[in-house]
Amino acid sequence: MPKTILITGATSGFGLLTARLALSRGWVVAAASRHPEAVPPDGTGRERLLPLRMDLSDPASVREGLRAMEERFGAPDALVNNAGIGLLGAAEEVAPEALRRQFETNFFGAVELTRAVLPAMRARRGGQLVFVSSDLGRTGAPGLSAYCATKHALEGWAESLFHEAAPFGIGVTIIEPGAFRTGFHERSMEVAAGVKDPSSPYAPLYQSLATEFFGGPEPPTGESVAEAILLAAEGREPRLRVPVGEDAQEWSKGRFVAEEEAFIRDLAGRFGWHAWRSS
Repeated sequence: MPKTILITGATSGFGLLTARLALSRGWVVAAASRHPEAVPPDGTGRERLLPLRMDLSDPASVREGLRAMEERFGAPDALVNNAGIGLLGAAEEVAPEALRRQFETNFFGAVELTRAVLPAMRARRGGQLVFVSSDLGRTGAPGLSAYCATKHALEGWAESLFHEAAPFGIGVTIIEPGAFRTGFHERSMEVAAGVKDPSSPYAPLYQSLATEFFGGPEPPTGESVAEAILLAAEGREPRLRVPVGEDAQEWSKGRFVAEEEAFIRDLAGRFGWHAWRSS
């Protein structure tokens, strides 16, 4: 019987690529988005595809989407928390409501959806939870404080869940993509008012960021990220954090020691969680 995967942000970027890859490999795919009618047709496995309307900032929408998925396919075997938005602007110039929108989608939406699917995974003692973060998920970057904050929060929450979910046979993986050509900057990046104000004290920073984002060589497309996501969803990725892309791997090696992964796993034993994990 084919397994079911629920993917958020599935109309474009990494989510769409992952949905198509999963269909090609026999998964049943629930493709969640605020605009499910935008899920492009694909000739492979359409009978195994269910576009779902789901706005992660609206708990009622999340509940309705899950109910529709469970009525047709049952509870998911894997959840990919991929939906996200960006926000460009210096910390001083980002409006409070814009910062809250970042957290509602990038953090609280993923948290609440994960909490909603956990009971069924615990009951059957199995499942995979995949969180699509960023190479900025453990590193702060100028002009991107709001986005970085949401991804730092998501990674901290997911790392704690990694320990809590293990005794129930549930795996947790954090994917950290670098720069890829997905249309994210054009489609999902909000811009603070100060970015377009030449009198802003941060104008030189914004000019530098524009050069960084749009002035360099074109990044690769995201098929390798989709492969990494699906590998984790299949339970075949032993690492907690998976940097994807040359830049993400370079950042990870430069900022974090190779022993970090072993340290995270050894924490369970140090605090007695190893007994809990094996119960």
